[in-house]
Amino acid sequence: MALLGAAGDNGAQEVVAMATIDQARAAKRSLRERIAQVDGVCGVGLAQRGDAHDWVLQVNVTTVGARKDVPPAVEGVPVRVHVVGAVQAL
Repeated sequence: MALLGAAGDNGAQEVVAMATIDQARAAKRSLRERIAQVDGVCGVGLAQRGDAHDWVLQVNVTTVGARKDVPPAVEGVPVRVHVVGAVQAL
């Protein structure tokens, strides 16, 4: 896993972890177990961030409140949370 420096919202340098797809796949299993009982989670997957060698875990939730129960990273792989609202069958 590589680390990159990136400017944060306040202009300070922050560390952003980069993960390969294999690292993200392995961490996805752990994340699914950790958030299995969290109300409002409607999906867990992988997403590219940046280039083809930079992957994150993506968690889709139905409400903003569900975000608080999702960890910011798992096994060193960053977690991105998207609030998608209620999921309905078409």
